[in-house]
Parts: sequence; C-alpha cells; structure tokens
Amino acid sequence: MNIRSRQLGERLLQRMTEKHWGVREMSRRLEMSAQWVSSVTRGLHRPDPVHLARFLTVLGVRGAEYRELMALGDEMRKPGLLERSDDIRTLISHEEHATAISVFQANVVPGLLQTGDYARSLAIEMGNQPEPDRLDVQVFARLSRQAILTRPGVRFRFFLHEFVLRLPVGRSRVMSGQLRQLIRLSAQENVVIRIVPASLGGHPASAGHFQLMESDSYQPVVCIESETTSIYLEEPREIEAYRRVLGGLENGALDEANSREFVAELSSEVQDDAGSVAQKHP
Repeated sequence: MNIRSRQLGERLLQRMTEKHWGVREMSRRLEMSAQWVSSVTRGLHRPDPVHLARFLTVLGVRGAEYRELMALGDEMRKPGLLERSDDIRTLISHEEHATAISVFQANVVPGLLQTGDYARSLAIEMGNQPEPDRLDVQVFARLSRQAILTRPGVRFRFFLHEFVLRLPVGRSRVMSGQLRQLIRLSAQENVVIRIVPASLGGHPASAGHFQLMESDSYQPVVCIESETTSIYLEEPREIEAYRRVLGGLENGALDEANSREFVAELSSEVQDDAGSVAQKHP
C-alpha cells in the first residue's frame, strides 16, 4: 500500500459516500466481491484498468476526474508522489491518520502552529495575497488542520530554527501573539517544540524543511512543500535519511525546558518593542 493507492481508494470511497453506497451495495452493482471492493477503497489492492474503469463508470465519474483517477491507477506501483501545493488533500489525509508527526522548519512557523494573524501576514508578505475572501478561506483551512493537535494518541515534534522566531512576520503584535501561541502549545503533553540555536551553525537539517508523518495504518511518509509543488517520499531509504536528520536535531537542539525559556524571553522582547512603538505613535 503506497500513497497513490491510498489516494485512489479515498477518492473512490468519497464518491461512494456521496451516493450513500456502502461496500456491499458497491459490490452488488459491480458484481464483484465485497472483499475486493473493500481492499480497493482501503488502498490495499491495485485494480486493473478494466475493473477501475467499470468502478468509475458505475459511480458516474466523468471527464477530467475520470482521466485523473485512471492515470492514478496506472501509476499506483510508483513510490512517492508529486502534486501541486494548492491541492492539500493528500497532506490532510496523512495528517488525519497519523499517530506521530515530526517537523523541521528553518524560516517560518509551521502551519500546524501558526496563529490566524501570522498566517494572514505571511501570505501577504510573500506576495501570495489572493482576493480577500480567498485569503480568508486559506487561513481558515490552515487553522482547521490544527484540530489534530488535540487528538488523543497523536505525538508531535517540532524543531524550529532560531531564525523562525526572529523573522518579523507582520507587526510586533502579530509576532507577540505567535510566540505566546508556541509557549501555550508547548505545554501540551503530546506537543514537543525545540529550538535549533543559530550558534549551532551548520546542522543536520540544513538542506531544508520537511514533515515526517507516521501511522499505524500506512508506512511513514515525508512531505516537502515548495512554492508550487509538494513532494511525498515513502521509500525506506528516503525515510531512513530523514530519521537520521531528526536524530541529529535531537542531539543539537535546545531541550524542551530551555526551548520554552528561549521563546518566552524573545516574546518579552517583542512585547517591549510593541510597547515602545505604541508610545511613539499613540
């Protein structure tokens, strides 16, 4: 079972749900066993092109979506996945099924930790500001993903380079709120936030940011997001490489207590700066 097989299975199951069809009803309509339908929708079996075409036809899938899912079926044996960054269905699906998520960020606060003000300011300053309504939707979608932070049984590790905290996204008020959010979240039992100090110099994750997602229901997956695409890696040698990076970060980053203290001190500095600005411009 790989990313493509899970993705195809979820899309088929979504269409079945829209029609209020369960596995047995789909089995009856396809004249295939319920076990076969279940294995396909769970991403455990790769249907041949003829059976996949029949599956899609019975579901009423047409046009571009039909071609997209047929192509996905053809590529199911290939490991990994490359998709557009604005299509976050794969990322959301993996986050929702994860039991452990490890993240490294070198420049900005990870999406799972961002405040709404920070997310909005970042989009504007990056020059990615869409229409106001679309920006609201994007910010809401990002904040909605954060619901997994309170899900029982899911563990999170965030490694943030010191530069992430010192990059002044938005005004002082925005950064102050974001730093307070990091302190608050770091108090959760299932959330670990550790700072990679600039004094460390070169470090194991110098190649850039990534997110490792692990689950009881699928093999580990690494997601690397860029401006236009998201890359999903799942081959064992790739996963092992990122595990080594995380091991190096464990050794080089400040521990949890010192990281929390570091963020708190910086938060006080930002609040002082905000107060000074307010006094100058009442």
